[in-house]
Amino acid sequence: MMALALLILAGAALQTNADMYLNSPRGSNNKLREQSNNVQNANRLFDSQNNAASGYQIGDDCKPACKDENNNYDVTKEGATRGTMKYYQESELYIDWYMQHGCGVGQPNLRCQIVLQYMCESENVNLRDGTGQGSAGGDGEDPTEEETAEPERGYHETLDYYQACYVRERNKGLYTSDRQMDDDGGATSTRQNPNGNGRRRGNQRHGLECPEERDYYPYWHPTPWHDIAIFTDEPQKRCEYYRNESQNVKGKGHCSNPQYNNPAACTANEGSWEEEASWNEPPPECVGGINSRDNHNGNVRNGHPQYHLWKIPSYVKGRCLIRIRYNITTGDYELGATANPQQEGAELVGRKADAFFIDSKQNDPNPNNRRRSIFKLKPATPLVLGQDPVADWLNLGEHVEDKSRLLQLQVNTNQYGRTFEDRTHTFLVLERPAGVPAGKRIVNYNVRGRRGNIVQVYPSVEYDFVPQDLVVEKGTLIHFQWTGSDANNNNNAGNGRAGTDRSNLVQVASRGETVPLPIEKHSLLFDATANPNDEAGRRLVDRFAYLGQDEIVTCNPDSNDDNAEDNCKQLNGASAYFDGGLVEMSQVGAHHVASTRNNDFSNRAHKATITVTRAQLTDYAMVGVVLGSILAAAMLVYLAAAYYAAVRPGSWLFSHRYRPR
Repeated sequence: MMALALLILAGAALQTNADMYLNSPRGSNNKLREQSNNVQNANRLFDSQNNAASGYQIGDDCKPACKDENNNYDVTKEGATRGTMKYYQESELYIDWYMQHGCGVGQPNLRCQIVLQYMCESENVNLRDGTGQGSAGGDGEDPTEEETAEPERGYHETLDYYQACYVRERNKGLYTSDRQMDDDGGATSTRQNPNGNGRRRGNQRHGLECPEERDYYPYWHPTPWHDIAIFTDEPQKRCEYYRNESQNVKGKGHCSNPQYNNPAACTANEGSWEEEASWNEPPPECVGGINSRDNHNGNVRNGHPQYHLWKIPSYVKGRCLIRIRYNITTGDYELGATANPQQEGAELVGRKADAFFIDSKQNDPNPNNRRRSIFKLKPATPLVLGQDPVADWLNLGEHVEDKSRLLQLQVNTNQYGRTFEDRTHTFLVLERPAGVPAGKRIVNYNVRGRRGNIVQVYPSVEYDFVPQDLVVEKGTLIHFQWTGSDANNNNNAGNGRAGTDRSNLVQVASRGETVPLPIEKHSLLFDATANPNDEAGRRLVDRFAYLGQDEIVTCNPDSNDDNAEDNCKQLNGASAYFDGGLVEMSQVGAHHVASTRNNDFSNRAHKATITVTRAQLTDYAMVGVVLGSILAAAMLVYLAAAYYAAVRPGSWLFSHRYRPR
C-alpha cells in the first residue's frame, strides 16, 4: 500500500461542479465529427466531466466541403478530419479557455488550480484523433490490442499505459471520503471514479486514460504528459512544490512487478523499483491565476478570455495535443473551517502544516452508508463532510432529538473536490522554414468558435479572431491560420452553406465599421500607399479575402443560394482550413480586420485589431546603447577639451608638461 499523504490541492482534490472549456486551440470535449451540438461519445478519449454541448468538431480540409448530395457530413471525402493546425517551433501560441466556477488569486468561493500540459508522438508513435466515434482501445470494458490498433479510433495514452494503471494498486493513502472504492480496478478507481473508471456496473472506460493520474497532480508515477504552466490561487504556497515535483525536472518510478505502487512493497515482493528519468525540460511556469467569477463562462480582465501565451519550445516536434485540467474544492476542507476544526494541541509539521492537508485518516470507516442521514461534524466522525448531509446545523432544535429544524446540504463527496478536463485535437509542430532564423519572432493568429447562435454553441463560443487585440513589433512574422468543421448541426444559425465553418480576413477602417477597405488603402498585408503596384502584396489581400476559391470551384457571381458551393460570395467554394503562411509586419499602426461571412451585426461580431509598433531594443541591446551613449558623450567631452586646450595652450586643460613657459 502506498500511504502518500498529499495536500488536498496538491493531490487529493486537485479536482464542486464546474466545467472547463478550451476555445483556442479547438477543445474537443471528446467531439469528433458528429452533426450534433452534443458530444455523441463522452468516453471516446478522456473523462472531461464537462457539459455535453461544449467542444468543437475536428477541423476539415475538403475542397470545397465534406458534404454529400443531401448536405450531410461525408467522412469519406478527401480531406475529411484533415484540417490539422500547424505551428512552428518557437512560435507564440495563444491558449484560451473558460471555466464555469472561477479561479484565481482572491477567489472567495473555492480553491483552485489550472494545469496545462502537452503530449507528442514521442510518447505515442501512433498518436491520432481517429475518424470514427468509437472509444480508444475498443468499445468493451477491457481494451484489446486489435481494437486499439484500428486507425478510425482515436489514440492518446497508450494501451500499455492504461494496462499498467489497471494492474497497479491504487494509492490507499488518499482521501476517499465516504466512497465505496472498487479495488479490483487498481489505479483506475479514485474518489471521483470509485467504480474503476466505469469498468464496472455497466459503464465504459474513458479511452485509455488513467483516472488516478487524471485526478491528482503532481502524479507520483511516470506519465506521458509534459507540463507547460500552472495557475493557482496560492502561488506563494504552491508554486515551488509544483515546479519541484513536475516530471519535467523530476524522475518518476514504477515497479517491475506492475501491481506494486511504491518502492517498499515492490522490493518486498521481489520486484525492482525502476526510476524513469525526467523529461529534462524547464520546470513549468507557475503563477497566480487571474481572479474570475463563478457561475459564469466568460471573459476576465478588459473583456478578454483567460489565456496563456505558450512559446512552443524548439524540442517539441511532430504530432501533439494540449490538455488542460481544472481542479477545485471548497473551503470546507481548510483547517479551521467549520467542518474541519483544528484539534487543540495537535502538532502541525511538514505537509500537515498545510491548511489543506488531508489523507486517508479522514476516510469513512463505514463507507457509502451516510447519505441523507443525520451527520455529526468532527470529531464525532473522521469525515469532513458526508454525502448530502442532514443536520440541525444552526442548533435551532429544542433538544438533540428534535428533527424539526433539519437542513440538507447539497454535497456529492466524489465531487468535493473535482477535476475537469479538456483536450485539443492533435496538431503538428514543424521546424521553422529555412529562411527564418531562430531568433525571429513568430506569432500564431487563429480563429476560434463554431457555427451557430450564442445559445446553440454555448458553452462554446461564436467566431472570433485569436488574439482579439494583438500588439507586435515591426518585423514580427504572423502565421495566419485557422480551421473549421463541416460537421456542424445543419440547423444551427449562420451564414453560407449550412453546417459549415468558413472564415476570411479583410481590412476595415475601424472596429466600428463593416465595409472592407479598398486595396488601395490596405496596410496590414502590404503597404499599398507606398507600394501600390506590389503584386505579391495584392495577391495576399486577394487570397485572404477569397481563400483561393477560384482554384477549387467555378464561382458563379450571380448565385444567391446560401448552400450552393459555387456561391463564392459566401465563401462556399473554400475549404474550412486556411493557411495564409508567414507574413512580416512592416507598416506601423493599428490595422483593423473582419470576416465578411461571420461578421453579422446584431448577431455576432468577427473583428479584431493588429497593432504594429516600432521595433523595440532587447535588454542587451538597450544596455549597449546606454553604454555606447555614455562613451560617445565622454569622447565628445574629451575632444571638446582637447580643442579648447589646443587653441588656448596656456589654459589649465593643456598638459603641464607641454604648456608654454
